[in-house]
Amino acid sequence: MSKGVPESKFVRAKRDFIEGVMQGEVREFLSLADIGKLHRIPKATLYRRAKKDDWQGDKNRFQTDVEQQTNETRAATIASQAAEFDKNCLQIAQGLMIEVGRKIQRSQQEQRTDPDSEGLPVSSLRDMSHTLANAQKIGKLALGEAQEISKVAADVSIPDSFGELIRELDELANQKASFGQHTLQ
Repeated sequence: MSKGVPESKFVRAKRDFIEGVMQGEVREFLSLADIGKLHRIPKATLYRRAKKDDWQGDKNRFQTDVEQQTNETRAATIASQAAEFDKNCLQIAQGLMIEVGRKIQRSQQEQRTDPDSEGLPVSSLRDMSHTLANAQKIGKLALGEAQEISKVAADVSIPDSFGELIRELDELANQKASFGQHTLQ
């Protein structure tokens, strides 16, 4: 403990330096000089104490912890929203499939009761099959079973012949530059 400065002042000053000070709605991180003025602690005394107790290290760890907690909270919120979105997509896909199934059942019921009924037109069946295929894709994507996503692997390495050509061009450029007594930029 320093002469003339109560320990409680150092505790408050350290907390304000590490955690910042609220200025209205905004948290402001003050310099040690500003903290000294705020708490009326002599600058040299405050600097000595801050260095001895590694206030800057504590501040860095505090800010890292806050940033990590913020990122974890943000990630949890985004994950929750993504799960809710997938749940809604799955319900829509199931609703589409149920609706198509009902139309087909009604058509089959009509054909059983009326022998002259031709059933659903081919265009309707085609549209319903597209609806079912899309509903299946939506449902599988919502469940994390993306079947239409394909990974592309490509060889993007530079062939040795191309590298050799570049080296020869560089050498030729250097030779030309030496004739002109100027440098390449």
